[in-house]
Amino acid sequence: MTRLAAIIAMALALVLHFQPAAAQIYRWTDDAGNAHYADGLHNVPENARSKSTTVNLRNSPVTTNEVKVPAVRDASIAFTPGKHILVTALVNGSTPARLYLDTGAAHTLLSPRVLRAAGVSPENTGEKVEARGLVADAKTAFYRVAIDSLDVGGARVGRMTVSAYDMDMPGVDGLLGQDFLGFFTVTIDSSRGLVTIAPR
Repeated sequence: MTRLAAIIAMALALVLHFQPAAAQIYRWTDDAGNAHYADGLHNVPENARSKSTTVNLRNSPVTTNEVKVPAVRDASIAFTPGKHILVTALVNGSTPARLYLDTGAAHTLLSPRVLRAAGVSPENTGEKVEARGLVADAKTAFYRVAIDSLDVGGARVGRMTVSAYDMDMPGVDGLLGQDFLGFFTVTIDSSRGLVTIAPR
């Protein structure tokens, strides 16, 4: 499995762990203090069911009324056709990050290094969670943290929740997913090598 394929697999795992379908999502904490999520009570270990609580995580980074999308100019990003689309984002208005644009990923991933530079400490302010599916159904631990804003070429989302995860790829600081892109109309023109992100 290539590194990018593994990242996409993690993004799919995040969809399963953070977006409920018909069943209710349950949360519990193990003896080490790690948070876990399951789709339906039957997927919660028996010894944790009495301590589990229901949560609503459907498209709710931070809280709905905290997410603000100003009406800004269109963002235009050039890319090389046939290659991955990389964008430069500003975290909390000041810290740059190079991110893969992935319209199929549910959640945005940011390197812990970038988050610390932006004034966010994943270990101190985030919630530690685990997801399966990164490599051979193994568990991967990471932190979910709140940032004040994420800006890509003038397309900006206010307070939102992201996953702190190091993709360990040179020149790449994370992945831009639908929790950001879903607020915009995203047009990818492969013939011109141009991505346009416009407010809906």
